[in-house]
Amino acid sequence: MRFLAFIFVGSLFIAFISYFKFKNYIPILMYHRLANNPGDRNSLPPEKFEEQLAYLQKHGYRTISPDEFLTHYSRQGDLPKKSVMLTFDDGYEDNYTVALPLLKKYGMQATVFPISNWVGKKNNWENMGKAPTKTMTEEQLLAWLDAGMHIAPHSVSHTFLTQCSPEELTKELTESKAYFEQLTGKPMDYFCYPYGDVNEQVAAAAKAAGYKLAFAIFENAPIWTIDPMRLPRTPIPSTQSLQEFAWKVGKLNALFPALRKAERYFKKHIRRK
Repeated sequence: MRFLAFIFVGSLFIAFISYFKFKNYIPILMYHRLANNPGDRNSLPPEKFEEQLAYLQKHGYRTISPDEFLTHYSRQGDLPKKSVMLTFDDGYEDNYTVALPLLKKYGMQATVFPISNWVGKKNNWENMGKAPTKTMTEEQLLAWLDAGMHIAPHSVSHTFLTQCSPEELTKELTESKAYFEQLTGKPMDYFCYPYGDVNEQVAAAAKAAGYKLAFAIFENAPIWTIDPMRLPRTPIPSTQSLQEFAWKVGKLNALFPALRKAERYFKKHIRRK
């Protein structure tokens, strides 16, 4: 009985500490495709995406840009309490044809992370039994910007950056930056790591390349501290329920990447035994 009481009190203490630690975190949501592809975790049905945007609008959430995120965390400005950041990896064409009209309908903004060598091409980096899909063209990316959305590089070739030589790493970071700066006429101050693959060396190289923020996923990003070069994001899978989505944008949003991080750790530990 005492043991159960200890567990209960300990759980309350952890919840209390977590609330005050995470309550001011800005949730960063990670999307990929918007399509009805059964069995593909990264393809969110368009009707679910609209349901999520409607939820954000109804409950007073405001979507923010990377610039606003940077300003907030550099303590140069405040954001509304219900702020959230929407990001799309890889720059699929359906981000333009499906997501953009919905974002405009609900008065939301989002950031897309395209791959410089795959702009307007089939996604040959993803040959894992999936039907080929096309990415946004240069014209579509510019129209995306004109609609009030944002762009940041996702490397040159969508490779695992921790496996690159120093020369290859520099190329992936700097050439993608130069490409999108030339295309858009805007500075590219933000970066997204392919596969969330980042370590201290890659993060340092991204900073040296001139990036001010860099987005990862949960596995290789710190949770209890804010590292601007390794920001964790919360995945939104194809099966996402609206209730869980509400939790993911709520005050304890940072617990979700923390739980996924713990899940990956234990799975790796079990495999080694």
